[in-house]
Amino acid sequence: MAKPTQLSIPFSSQALIKRLTLCAVILLIAHIVLTVMHYGFVDLPWLLRELFDVDEEESIPTWFSSMLLLVTSLTLFLVAALCKQSKDRNAKYWVGLGAGFAFMSADEIAGFHETLNTVIQISWAVPGLVVALIIGGMYLKFLSSLPSATAVRFMMSGAIFVGGAVGVELATEPYLYNDALDTMAYNLWTPVEEGMEIGGVILFLASIFDYMKTRFGTQIVFMDKG
Repeated sequence: MAKPTQLSIPFSSQALIKRLTLCAVILLIAHIVLTVMHYGFVDLPWLLRELFDVDEEESIPTWFSSMLLLVTSLTLFLVAALCKQSKDRNAKYWVGLGAGFAFMSADEIAGFHETLNTVIQISWAVPGLVVALIIGGMYLKFLSSLPSATAVRFMMSGAIFVGGAVGVELATEPYLYNDALDTMAYNLWTPVEEGMEIGGVILFLASIFDYMKTRFGTQIVFMDKG
């Protein structure tokens, strides 16, 4: 029986991270510029604002965030598959992370957490923080098994993401209670929240790529320099 040919696809993770970061910065700046123009100078058409509003589900920034989370999910599932091949017991943790990011990708578009807000008396960020802490506790053993640099970057990215998704969300709750969502102040807080979430995910993805290069460098062809 002929031996199957191994497919090798050159890939530059550094280029991907740089382009994702650039896209994120451009989208955040677009939101800020349009917000300042609308509330400070001229009444812009709602359709234009919605197109670049980081707080709207039907917008380019939301599509970008969903895509970023999905790419991260697929990368995590790839790591899980490679771990299974090498009989690594951590494979289940990578699968769990992949499933979690797939869920968050769908949530960006479907708005599961907004729906949760309609059936509970408190902000979704409160149970969200509890879930994050529980999952963090479950993954302590996994983090301790990783190289220290990787573990630190994973924790940093998680702290940045949760700080944006939960911390800023809770900090801006008064705007909702005071019916002040249609204000410049609130709409300048939303890019802070989304920027922290996107930044946390990009840092996490970059950390995964670095781990993959160290652990599976002979199985995946990276074109990164150095």
